[in-house]
Amino acid sequence: MLSNSNKKGGDKMNKNMASLLDVLLQQDDYITATQLADILGVTERSVRNYVRNLNGGTANSLIISSNEGYRIQKEPYNDALKSGLLGKEDNLLFVLAFNLMNVREYTSFDKLARQVNYSPEGIRKKVQELFKKITESNLKLKIDSKIFTGIRIEGEEGQKRLLLELLLPLNQITKENITKSLQDLVENLFTQSDIRTESDVLDKVFSSKNVSMDFMVYVKILCHVLILKRRWINGERIVELKADKTIKKYAEYMVAEELLSAQPIVIKDQAEIEALASYLLALPINIPNQYAIPTEEGKKRKISNALKQVEQYYKLPIYSNDNYYRQISNHIFRLLYPLNESIPIFNPYSRETKREYFYAYSIACYLYALLKEDLDIKIPDSEVAYLAMRIQLILLEIEEKAVNALLIYKGKSAEAELFRYKLKTRFPNLEVKTLTYIPIEKELSDYQLIIEVGEAQTLQGNNVVHVTRSLESQNIIEIQKTIDLIGTNHLIENMDYYHMNVKDSGAAIKYLLKKSGYQNLCPYFLERESMSSTDIGNRVALPHPFLKGSETSSKVIVGINSHEILWGNQKVRLIIMYIPDANLKVDEAFFNEVYQKTKNIGYINKLIDTSSKEEFIKIWNEKKG
Repeated sequence: MLSNSNKKGGDKMNKNMASLLDVLLQQDDYITATQLADILGVTERSVRNYVRNLNGGTANSLIISSNEGYRIQKEPYNDALKSGLLGKEDNLLFVLAFNLMNVREYTSFDKLARQVNYSPEGIRKKVQELFKKITESNLKLKIDSKIFTGIRIEGEEGQKRLLLELLLPLNQITKENITKSLQDLVENLFTQSDIRTESDVLDKVFSSKNVSMDFMVYVKILCHVLILKRRWINGERIVELKADKTIKKYAEYMVAEELLSAQPIVIKDQAEIEALASYLLALPINIPNQYAIPTEEGKKRKISNALKQVEQYYKLPIYSNDNYYRQISNHIFRLLYPLNESIPIFNPYSRETKREYFYAYSIACYLYALLKEDLDIKIPDSEVAYLAMRIQLILLEIEEKAVNALLIYKGKSAEAELFRYKLKTRFPNLEVKTLTYIPIEKELSDYQLIIEVGEAQTLQGNNVVHVTRSLESQNIIEIQKTIDLIGTNHLIENMDYYHMNVKDSGAAIKYLLKKSGYQNLCPYFLERESMSSTDIGNRVALPHPFLKGSETSSKVIVGINSHEILWGNQKVRLIIMYIPDANLKVDEAFFNEVYQKTKNIGYINKLIDTSSKEEFIKIWNEKKG
């Protein structure tokens, strides 16, 4: 959101301006007003107005313009965040919810309005907004309204605390002055002394236990404990939790116990400790020796069976390798505590993880699809992303097969050998043959990767990388990109290509499969979508099934819709449908290629604007993407 800091409470930034910022932050290059207007569904004039408004709130131009289009400047953007010009939001919803929770009986709109110095009509609108927030958050709360009596919030105490935390715009709390920036948000509900005292408690306990975390996670815990204390003092307590008592085996339980014991008013209530421990388990915090071995045999057996199936499917040793088994099974087992208490899993990097590690994300989805019914839990995208991170680390640890490479170094043979040694040091999995002359085409066919050294660029092709004699960092990046994409070129060359006009993601999947003769696979695609939508941002979706070995070869089907359709939480026009074969390593390479190719909006728009398969392939094979 965007606001003028001189206005009381702040005005909400137009949704389109927020979307504009989001698009610009994803781009490395300039993007035109036409492209932005197309993405946002507005006129170019509106885009120019949004840019002018955004720049008007900052000391330096937040967005710069040129003949090439618009580009965001990261430094002014970060400065604006720190100063509160960006992300500032009215805290009235927090104050309103807090007051509603402080009454055991119904309270009237008039009384609420007097409490927060607001008009009764305005309060009614704010209550509607609060209702929407509760619905979107999936918290087990409801606003109960009774005619001629008033309203109240109903639900478990733990859920009420989570709502209050959710309503605080935590991104406005600055590292430079936590106490003042937080107190500004909560007005008179917590004093600076309250905040300072609690911050000291957290620092002391975290230091003694060697607990580490990101600043935003620290802020969440600080706010959560402040809310917990205030509700406790007001007589609002947690009832006994559903979580089984093995939660005591986790380091988070010990941390929770110390945090509550170190308060000026010591809290030794068992249910409160377990609730705080479950909350900590839902956060990305690092505690030495935080893993406990699951002891509940029934759930342990179900998790083991699922890991075994994933290993059989993806040839990923997360069942047979004791270390990987322990990492993944304990991660899942820990997850059960916050999910059983309907505690949201906090992950600020879900979207980025899904895009960048899409193969690992797909494996995580498959694993949770196996566990969903057995464990009777609904897995949020934020948790799928966390598991994907762990799986990605395992994928990186597994040794890759050697890549057959040719080095063309036009110079002395001794220099060529030294350069070959330099390459082997950087890329141990390369099997490199060196030539000091330009070979004929027939000599090139046996190599997956060709590296040509020097300014003269004699050879061209998707598997050719031109590098300098000094082997600069950008050269290394280009070589790694090309290695990652080996084996996928044939998928695009042999793809099916369609233009279409459908209304939603399900219709798009059915249309493309039917056109290419794979309609029998539709249930498998829809099953995958039900776990987590396959949108990857920038108007692109990559639908694929939980399916292996039914097809003789992998297949790509490209669909370009006439207009944007909602795909998960994103709007999509370009659909890149993927059908795997038995060799799932191709999946990983192709998903990585799609990620690299779809990072730039301008490039995606060029793909969307194509009118033929040949034109699409030509643009896809461009080096820049």
